[in-house]
Amino acid sequence: MPTFVLWAKAELEGLSEFWAPDDHCWVLDVKQGGGAEERKGVVIDPDDWVELTNTKDAKANFVMKFDKGDKQQSYCTVTQIKGLTRHQTADDTGMVPLIAFECRGLEPVKWTPTGPYCAKAGSGTTWEDVDIRTDDWCEYDEKGDAPVSVGKDIKYEFRLHR
Repeated sequence: MPTFVLWAKAELEGLSEFWAPDDHCWVLDVKQGGGAEERKGVVIDPDDWVELTNTKDAKANFVMKFDKGDKQQSYCTVTQIKGLTRHQTADDTGMVPLIAFECRGLEPVKWTPTGPYCAKAGSGTTWEDVDIRTDDWCEYDEKGDAPVSVGKDIKYEFRLHR
């Protein structure tokens, strides 16, 4: 099953880490595998499990059919890859592998960062409500006596993982 890894780089100021919580709902545009049809704004919830038809106990986080005549279900499961996917840190200069999606019959083509995300300052102060849907997120770290921020325009790309 093809696995697509979301590599991303957020602009951080005064923060030591930035990440999506384990229960984060990912908003993606997906394309039909081997086809041209797209679905925009698909929400993939890692806590939602849908049983796949014609399988024994197989489940996925998101299941769909691209057209009514489609006999096969397309599906996607959110996953972490041990030793690869991780949080972005202040030391990162390039894109970081944040999360992976195991897909059958579809592939992710666009990510819409919504939040809430999590961020941690060097002082240890942590925020779990980082929302970058419409604007940069800015706060003040009282413990570290410094402003902190996450830019809303996150650079990203999907890479096929082998």
